[in-house]
Amino acid sequence: MAKWIICDYVHPGYGNLIRGWSSRLAKKEKAKLNQRIDSLELHGVGLIPGIVAPTGVASIFKLKIHGKVQLRPMLCEGPGALTFTFLLGAKEVQNSYEPSGAPETAAEYRKDLFANSKERQIPHERVD
Repeated sequence: MAKWIICDYVHPGYGNLIRGWSSRLAKKEKAKLNQRIDSLELHGVGLIPGIVAPTGVASIFKLKIHGKVQLRPMLCEGPGALTFTFLLGAKEVQNSYEPSGAPETAAEYRKDLFANSKERQIPHERVD
């Protein structure tokens, strides 16, 4: 039974960014992403140490998914109790984010999310 609520940020001009990003991933990468999200939903911050890691930008975390491609979707806690919201899809290549500045961009989206949560937060849309 899920302990945490997983949501997605909806950008006012581009829609659900995490769904758009994950739909372009290879099948194996999608499977790893979905498995990690399922674990996050069940265990939250009790997930394997280091899997939900700080990015160096206040209140922005990355979900670490290892593989041939290092997936690093950006997320934050809230709004709402026991809630994680995915803000932006990203990858880590040679210690740099793609897109560049992903944590800073995610921080801007977080501000918008908290100011407009009724319009900007939806239940997570899984892409298989």
